[in-house]
Amino acid sequence: MKNATTLSVLALLILPAIASGQDAAKPLPDAPSSQIISAVFKGTTELGQMKADPPQSSAGIDPVAPRAPAVRAGINVEDKLHYYLTETYFNPSTLTAPAFRAGLRMANPPGKGATQYPSEWRQGAEAFGRNYGDAVAERVSFQTARFATGVITREDPRYVPSSKRSVFARSIHAISFTFVDRSNSGHPMPAISNFVGAAAGGFVGNTYLPAGFNDVTHAGQRASLRFGFAAAGNLFREFSPQMPNPMRTFFMLISQ
Repeated sequence: MKNATTLSVLALLILPAIASGQDAAKPLPDAPSSQIISAVFKGTTELGQMKADPPQSSAGIDPVAPRAPAVRAGINVEDKLHYYLTETYFNPSTLTAPAFRAGLRMANPPGKGATQYPSEWRQGAEAFGRNYGDAVAERVSFQTARFATGVITREDPRYVPSSKRSVFARSIHAISFTFVDRSNSGHPMPAISNFVGAAAGGFVGNTYLPAGFNDVTHAGQRASLRFGFAAAGNLFREFSPQMPNPMRTFFMLISQ
């Protein structure tokens, strides 16, 4: 699972460069010419020249520049509830993301030798069902705890894209947004809901996971991994506008 997270983050950082090459190859439109207009105001004739759009050149193209943030300041409980339901239940990844994680878990079970997952968690359809249920429980616990905490702390759950232009600066913004996000009014604040959500997602497995994996140490590891998924999700939200459609769809189906 850690390897999958690393590959996802690397792909997210490489894709904007691919989009950059594709956009730079596109032909540039001709600049419109300026037009001279005359106006009569209070008996005085003045000649003015309208400002035309500046001609585009290869030096002016910035394919990795983000679009203006569409997230408006101010959000109420109803908006947060709608966001929570959409992120948790009403999107395609609701079914596909847990299946993807369950498959990875069975292909690379935790532990080694005598401390490895028992066979009923590693082999067959029943094992897949157990791992699928684990992934669903972790996902729902994370999102539910994050929603409840955000309501209490007046925290905005939505991601705000960076206004920077460089890939590096935007990556730093996306990762740091996992630690410091925005309040309901748009002011920076500690991302308390992310920490609480990650803890909930990590510790929920202690109620049903096999012996040896239902302790505090393993719960802390799962919580750290869940927090890493949140950071990877922010990277996806930051760079998804520059991704090719097939790649963007793929990440959407396996994310969260």
